[in-house]
Amino acid sequence: MLEGFEHGFSEFAASFTAGDYVLWLGSGISRDVVPNVQELLVRVLEMLRTNIDDANPACPYSAALKEALVLAGMSQGDIDAIDLAVPVESWADCGGITWRLTSRYAEVLDIPVSGQPADYLVWSGLDVPGTYGDPALEPDVEHLCIALLILEGVVGSAVTANWDGLIEQALAALTNEPDAIIRVIVRGDDFRQRNRRAELIKFHGCAVRARDDEATYRALLIARQQQISGWTERNENGVMRKHLELLYTDSPSLVVGLSVQDANMHTMIARSIEDLPRPWPHTPPAVVLSEEQLQAHHRHLLRMTYGSAEYETHAAEINDSAVLGSYAKPTLLALLFWTLTDKLLAVLSCLPGNSSWSETETERLRLDLRQLRDNVAEHAEPANRAFLSQLVDLSILMLGIFRTGRAPASGAAYEPLSDRPIRDALQNPDFPGAAFGRLAVAISLLGRGHFDGDWTLLPGTTGAAEEGVLRLVAPPSAPTPREVRVFLVKDTHTAIALSMDGLADEDDPSTLIVLTEREPAPVVRSPRPRYGRVGSTGAGRVSIEDLYEAADSADDLYATFKLAGGL
Repeated sequence: MLEGFEHGFSEFAASFTAGDYVLWLGSGISRDVVPNVQELLVRVLEMLRTNIDDANPACPYSAALKEALVLAGMSQGDIDAIDLAVPVESWADCGGITWRLTSRYAEVLDIPVSGQPADYLVWSGLDVPGTYGDPALEPDVEHLCIALLILEGVVGSAVTANWDGLIEQALAALTNEPDAIIRVIVRGDDFRQRNRRAELIKFHGCAVRARDDEATYRALLIARQQQISGWTERNENGVMRKHLELLYTDSPSLVVGLSVQDANMHTMIARSIEDLPRPWPHTPPAVVLSEEQLQAHHRHLLRMTYGSAEYETHAAEINDSAVLGSYAKPTLLALLFWTLTDKLLAVLSCLPGNSSWSETETERLRLDLRQLRDNVAEHAEPANRAFLSQLVDLSILMLGIFRTGRAPASGAAYEPLSDRPIRDALQNPDFPGAAFGRLAVAISLLGRGHFDGDWTLLPGTTGAAEEGVLRLVAPPSAPTPREVRVFLVKDTHTAIALSMDGLADEDDPSTLIVLTEREPAPVVRSPRPRYGRVGSTGAGRVSIEDLYEAADSADDLYATFKLAGGL
């Protein structure tokens, strides 16, 4: 996926990191957490079956079950042949029945059960509070990636048809005050909330709120056919509809895990482009789909977006521009890697000029950062949830020690490199661009040593911060086995805090303290050299600012870094 961002989808990737894209999210991002449609259909059919009263020839549950089976294309003879004493999941054609009903899911949920509320098959059949509003549900990789991209400031609006609260839970797991970062919009009145850095629009309702306030939010759960088809015309949905239309009109869309098959979405999209159609070619692409291949409903979406005439003329090019070739998990992980690395690449531009350096030398630093990114990404599978947790933990550790010199507290919040797109952050004169630029240089050099075989780079953990932010393990060819604990700190003050906090021992030769800024010259002669280990058995200590200014080239910088660090 990252290779695609470098080449065929480079314009999309650049625009995404600039914060231009709106996320449109569907059930595909929660497929490994909540039951899929076929499983839910089994649940609905089973609830109807178990409530049948054989003594009542007009049993409403029996009538509803038969109506559902007719929707599945079954004849009366096929229905009569089913043994209703047997659980649905044990029926011979259970898989076939539920598969055929998948595309008619909304119609099934709209089947009336006499004596019960109109949404009975939704609220009780699906068990909305226990299925989608279950507090025991845990966010998956997709939800955590979305939350991280929100915290990094590159996702300002996310629109979801999902009822679950997994994105909200992911934000709560990553930051102490999620409500200060995102406003969650479920009904029109919610737009009156104070603006936050981001918004999550749940236009089909929210199971968590319905669980906690059934009287207000149960009726907002959209799933039945008549609800979907009439959604855009109902007055109570007017504010929501207009806001969604404006988002689709003004911003390009990244569609993740959303089939875009519902009639209300078709109507909304058609209205949104009436006054401002999308031309072709369009840079960046107006619609990007996190899909492996194009489906009929995707073609319909693209035709609506660009107009029939443009689509018929440029169908092949439009299709190629839209389909990423991957589903939600790999797409969102790749976007997270891309965003974090893009920020490091951008802050390299904040380094003071070095008259000895050409653009080629800086490009070598960029190359090493990209190579490190790609290498780390290769380890994301198969245990991508554990991998992402380790990545988040390392980021909390690295930036916490870099900024403060102290170990992050247990359960510390995730702190982004910047809380807005990096090129916007760099417009703020108070943003520490040069310090982050030197941090990027240090990471680049450490990555280069890993790939050159001078050491193996291993991540630290917040649970053992004293073992280093990173660890350098000597290669098997080294004369003696050796492991170095590396601490990256901003300046002298954070280096002092590092020692005061008991994380780094100045007399430990297996410790390397990397300062991004220059250290003041000592007032009195120091008993040890300022940098390196020559003549000293204590910790190594290097300043990226000093090394960068003195280096003639990227190769010279790397050689000096190794020497000064005693590596």
